[in-house]
Amino acid sequence: MDTQDWYTVNEFAPESYQITEGGRFNFLLLIGEEKALAIDGGIGIGNLRRLYESITDLPIDFILTHTHWDHIGSAHQWEKVGVHPAGKNLLAPDLTKQTQGFVKTWTENGNMFPNWFDPKKYSVPPATFGWTLQEGDTFDLGARKFRVFDTPGHSPCSISLYDEREKILVSGDLIRCEECLFLQVPTAVLSDYSPSLRKMEKLASEVEIKWITSGHTPPYGDPSIIGELGQQMEELQAGKHDPPKKVDGGMWGEVDEYEFPRVKVWIQDHARK
Repeated sequence: MDTQDWYTVNEFAPESYQITEGGRFNFLLLIGEEKALAIDGGIGIGNLRRLYESITDLPIDFILTHTHWDHIGSAHQWEKVGVHPAGKNLLAPDLTKQTQGFVKTWTENGNMFPNWFDPKKYSVPPATFGWTLQEGDTFDLGARKFRVFDTPGHSPCSISLYDEREKILVSGDLIRCEECLFLQVPTAVLSDYSPSLRKMEKLASEVEIKWITSGHTPPYGDPSIIGELGQQMEELQAGKHDPPKKVDGGMWGEVDEYEFPRVKVWIQDHARK
């Protein structure tokens, strides 16, 4: 397996791999009988396609849960990318500020890059739009079917997917269990968040969910968190919680932080409108 001294690989369910880049950014390789599916691409420092082709010989489709910079990094390694219609024109942004800001923060915090990587040349090339994925779509990898859901809140182009065979809910950055929900990002809208969570809660009442995955957390085995978060976001929107703490949000500046039993929420005023 070609991890390039940068990726770690966790097969958390049969033919279901969560790959972690640099110990922080997560994405998925899910394998059916006829082809495989790559979901999200991290920050693009390594050769993700080379890693995946060391795991499977099947053709690999590439899709995005949303178009934030820390998900599209390796998308250019595929000829075409599947994405929500709201993200089809967001695959070629100028990410110089994000990439160089990341390099600075990463090294200042004492983290290392692999010895083959030149941070001065780090960039994220544009990806090429291939097809749309949105509410109601289904597809099959060969004895492994998926359903697609629109789940805005973190981003207007956010989607979630349900893997019928392995009972995996792929949530992008919507459900970051035991971590921090990011509503301080410019694309976040609080009023969209709880409806998306309630939609996933309804799904969980209809089907079995063994694992919830996200772009920054390990696979999580308790779907009761979905309804819990939905209620907390509704209460937050209604102003039912104590005034937040002000904390340093790094590149986002000062953010409001709310702390709940299984997550924190970072938010800024733009997301409340």
